[in-house]
Amino acid sequence: MSAIRSNIEIYQLKLIKSVFAVNVDRQSSEGRISIGVSLKNNGEFLDDGRRAQFVQRFRTGDQETAPFFLDVEFWALFGLDPPPLPLERPHYVRQVLPQIVFPYLREYVAETTRRGGFTPLIINQGLFGEEAEQPDEGPKWIH
Repeated sequence: MSAIRSNIEIYQLKLIKSVFAVNVDRQSSEGRISIGVSLKNNGEFLDDGRRAQFVQRFRTGDQETAPFFLDVEFWALFGLDPPPLPLERPHYVRQVLPQIVFPYLREYVAETTRRGGFTPLIINQGLFGEEAEQPDEGPKWIH
């Protein structure tokens, strides 16, 4: 017996937080820089089981030591028809919804860093998944 897949519609997608700051004391003439980043996903189904809200947050490491600081949050409201079974909901919150929001976040991060005078920071989907949902994990480093 195969599982029934829900059709997913984005009802709303909003940029709810965007902070970008350049640390002029930490500028380097080198072509490569190291930046610690974290990506956190947080979602839940609403009482009707047909709608889910989701927040995806991207943040660079320490504002004092990096050449720039970026903190971005996207919020989304989804409609699912038919609604997934209660046992399927964690899969949607941990895997499906993050993959839908991620391209918007990725584009925003790349464009913000480019407009800030840096090489566009292109984040890949390898940054999120099970490890991104653990708040105790330290930042990952990209070069």
